[in-house]
Amino acid sequence: MSGMNATARLGAFVRRCAAEPMAPEILEKAAICLLDTLGLAHLARDEATAVATRSLALRVPDGPGTARIWADHSRVSLSEAVTANAVAVHAQFHDDSDHSSWSHPGSLVVPAAASLGEAARLPLQRVLRAIVAGYATLEWLGAKEELARALIARGVRTSPTLGTIGAAAAAAVGLDLDEAGARNAVAIATSITGGVLEPVRCGSDEWRVQNAQAARGGLLAAQLAGRGVIGAPDGLEGPKGLMRALAGLESAPARWRTDPKAEAILDAMAKPFASLGDNMPPIVAAKLIHDMGIDRKRIRAINVTLWRPYTEYPGTNFKGPYERTVQTLASTAFAVSAMLAYGELEYDIALDHREDPEILNLVGLTTIEPHDGSFLDATVTVTLEDGTRIVRESSQSPRTMIFQDRHTATDQFARRLAKCGFGPKLAPAIADIVFAAAEGRASADMRQVLDQFAGSSAA
Repeated sequence: MSGMNATARLGAFVRRCAAEPMAPEILEKAAICLLDTLGLAHLARDEATAVATRSLALRVPDGPGTARIWADHSRVSLSEAVTANAVAVHAQFHDDSDHSSWSHPGSLVVPAAASLGEAARLPLQRVLRAIVAGYATLEWLGAKEELARALIARGVRTSPTLGTIGAAAAAAVGLDLDEAGARNAVAIATSITGGVLEPVRCGSDEWRVQNAQAARGGLLAAQLAGRGVIGAPDGLEGPKGLMRALAGLESAPARWRTDPKAEAILDAMAKPFASLGDNMPPIVAAKLIHDMGIDRKRIRAINVTLWRPYTEYPGTNFKGPYERTVQTLASTAFAVSAMLAYGELEYDIALDHREDPEILNLVGLTTIEPHDGSFLDATVTVTLEDGTRIVRESSQSPRTMIFQDRHTATDQFARRLAKCGFGPKLAPAIADIVFAAAEGRASADMRQVLDQFAGSSAA
């Protein structure tokens, strides 16, 4: 597709996601991402921002253009369902990460694709194709970090800024827009997007809403394009387009001169713990040490080596005082110390233990040093009172902890639903439906998936 600009190239790719064959492993990964987000939305149902967002939605009868809020199964307009579901998925900083774009595609792409799928009664495999389009769009937009890190350097948050375009790509597939319509959808999205990093830096709450606005905006962009609204032909790389205006780049990244790839979704990284994606490598290394059963009172020093750009991201180097929950979610020292102390890191640790003396003592013993190797690599070294040094590396943990396979994803989904009070049969039943659709073994739609929740009981 030589001669195409980036905006047109992306639109053409989005159309192919709706129309061309996809490899089985790509659709299976989309199914894994769907299970991850459904579980997270329920897990975060009592988080304050998620509750507040749900309270603003107007309940309506079942009918065209309506969809369910996953956390409480109430029916609202499609746009309000996308908003509430996206807030919930993102609410605990537990949603997955894409490295190239430094973004959280699960809270941006999946609510738009899945809620639209319910409202329009789309086949579940179409929803999975939409998810693939959104994830691949985000990976491509990040341009192997070139555009993503340029945005971050200017205080622009990548998730809500690139996420509107990713959500538009997903919604365009769901709506089965032709190539011109898909191009207009992503073009419109480039003009109605954005978000800043200050909430993450200071630990306020509105970062949760940033991704929801992006998901909702992407849906709107695709809906407008479907009704003939024209987007800026050079929305990404024009003289006043996103690349120059928001990222400050004067020439298009090399990645934008090649086509997006559907298989990019395979690189999406799950977050088994409630913390920044930047902190996953040292957390998994710290878990290996915790699981050895050492006496934490014997610890005299903790040294963490972490990829240099992660150490420079707002909030990661913060060591307190932790006045707000989000500060603990971002802090590398808190994440490692909490894992050493408790052997787990769900949101309740960040919420209820930010003044925990044992964690804070370990935070005070922690130093963080940057390295210039792989972003996936981190080392945690614990020195005990007798001088013994215990060293564990993130690479020693199972790869499927971050790059989930079907079994890991289903098991994680089951654990999350169990925490919400659902019975043990629900998670495997939903997983069977979703993976059968991915494989083309059975036809189903999102309503059938969500009906499984409605037919089950939760405490």
